[in-house]
Amino acid sequence: MQKPIYLSDLVLLRDIFSPEKKTLAIFDPYHRLTVAQNIDFRLLQEPIFQEDETLFYVDLTSGFNPDGNVENALYAGLSIGEETIKIYFINNPDGTMRWLFLADDKHAGYLSLYNTATWKGRFYKKLSHLAWKIGQEQRLASGVIYLQQNLLERVKQLNGVMQHESVSFFTGTRGATRKTVMEIHDKSSCSGFVKIPLTKHSKSLVQNEIEMLTALGKYDFTTLSLPKLSKKINGNARISNVKPGIVISADRITSIHAKVMAELYNISHERKMIMESVAWHTIINNMEFLKQELLFSNGLNTAKTKRIIYLLTKVYNSISVTDEIAVSVSHGDFTPWNMYCDDQRLYVYDWELARNGIPMLFDLYHFTFQSTILQHQKKYNDVIKSVQKWQQTPLIKQIVHKYKINTALNYRLYLLFNVSYYLRQYINETELLTQSQWMMDAWLEALEDITHIADNSATNV
Repeated sequence: MQKPIYLSDLVLLRDIFSPEKKTLAIFDPYHRLTVAQNIDFRLLQEPIFQEDETLFYVDLTSGFNPDGNVENALYAGLSIGEETIKIYFINNPDGTMRWLFLADDKHAGYLSLYNTATWKGRFYKKLSHLAWKIGQEQRLASGVIYLQQNLLERVKQLNGVMQHESVSFFTGTRGATRKTVMEIHDKSSCSGFVKIPLTKHSKSLVQNEIEMLTALGKYDFTTLSLPKLSKKINGNARISNVKPGIVISADRITSIHAKVMAELYNISHERKMIMESVAWHTIINNMEFLKQELLFSNGLNTAKTKRIIYLLTKVYNSISVTDEIAVSVSHGDFTPWNMYCDDQRLYVYDWELARNGIPMLFDLYHFTFQSTILQHQKKYNDVIKSVQKWQQTPLIKQIVHKYKINTALNYRLYLLFNVSYYLRQYINETELLTQSQWMMDAWLEALEDITHIADNSATNV
């Protein structure tokens, strides 16, 4: 029995291997197609044997399959009959495609896209390397794509990948910021990545990362290591692999994280009124969106969402926008899965959300929320304990004193900035991830906590 295929994955294949965004045409006589989104496509009554320059063709039958009747196979290209290359795909838990790698590759390059920040991740990576070592990598696959070979060669050529280099793909997280990351390796060594934006929003994020890495690359940091950029080709830049030879756990704030903050603040600090900061302008924009009459049709709990918006509004109205704060450059997504660590340095990548003019300590607050809730699957009380712990370390105390940081105010601003930004994204998502529900619960507790403290303070005045 052949397994179902998600329409969103076929759109993804078209967007990667046919950048002109041709019309998606699908031959599916066995009804394998699962349509979870409102996406335009053409359902065919018979296969295409002659190339149509306006179509990207996907065949979900098994008749084309040169290996026989494989349980989960499909063809993708411009027409049947062209020379193909065999690509394995590995699915997410929900059945959508996550990784693509060439069947004839001798190296599990796609694992370079997999940051093993948890014990489960480390176990999976070891298991995967073992499978490749004994020649059983196909057992890791969820299915097979027979891709028209010249389409892969064209993608490599468009992005400056050399003939002797091989590639694998990470399909990205669905939504408005989705992008594909193409991993590049030569034999057993990963040399870099190219991000292929799939939406207008993701294109602006990739461009922002290029600009930020270019600006920060001028500095000689002692503790922070950044990816290096190669020359842009067709708008995309090749980003170097920053992973060090020996990696240690970086899932909690350490002195190395604090030193990185000190280095970033040293090159970009200034004091501004809250209303003059980039962060506040973003907050205003997000709060204006949240004031609208909104419909929650993707699994968002209406009562919980409205309560969060109410508390955000309460915090927003309590901010004295003429107060001065210390601002600096911020990574924007400072999390354990966007960095590596050894005993001396932090190797940080994915600078797409980086900006200047962000209140200090935002990155450390974000790291604590993300690692505690998403990685360790703990509760808001554990977030507070972690924050209190790193705020009492000597270097953080020095930073707070040097830049006159009001930690309570910056924490409120962080919640206002971060929750309004991501809640806006969640509302616009077609389908909500389980992890998003976890974050909603933590945000609600955090906002209840800071508004309760503020109310008590006002009562005691």
